[in-house]
Amino acid sequence: EGKFFALYAGNMGRFHDMETIMEAVRELSGFENIVFLFVGEGHKKSFIKDFANKWNLTNCQIHSYVKREELGDLLSCADVGLVSLLEGQEGLSVPSKTFGLMSAGVPVIAIMSEKAEIARVVVEENCGIVVKPGDAKALVKVIIDLYDNKQKLHEMSENARKAIDTKYNINKAAELYMKIIEELNY
Repeated sequence: EGKFFALYAGNMGRFHDMETIMEAVRELSGFENIVFLFVGEGHKKSFIKDFANKWNLTNCQIHSYVKREELGDLLSCADVGLVSLLEGQEGLSVPSKTFGLMSAGVPVIAIMSEKAEIARVVVEENCGIVVKPGDAKALVKVIIDLYDNKQKLHEMSENARKAIDTKYNINKAAELYMKIIEELNY
């Protein structure tokens, strides 16, 4: 209670920039109210554990996946959600966890190239902030800014929910597919 949670939930894979996130965790280790929560599995999970142990980081918790029925509760406990993609991986991988975060009304910090699909969604919908991969200092600045600015956090949260309700949902996707199919029939 009273903590600011930055959540990374999902695959911690080869395409994800966990290195930048962990550097930010280290730089923010003196802020006892900012906590990083890592939930998931993947190739880089051992790197995260080793890094946290090496630097004796107590501001992060590392867990396995939660059950599907618990995912909504997990996402809604976050103040911000972290998604990442290494430079050059645009188009090869899309951090789909972004839409789960947005659905829960969680602002997104996208650590990836501005060219990535998710980065464009975050900017267009004003539901978070994009940080360049490898720029841990910028990530730290963004996290502190959002920690200090509850109004900005609230606006991004509202924008995330609105985007899901109006654009990024199953009904909207079905409408778009139907439109394409109808155009093919002519």
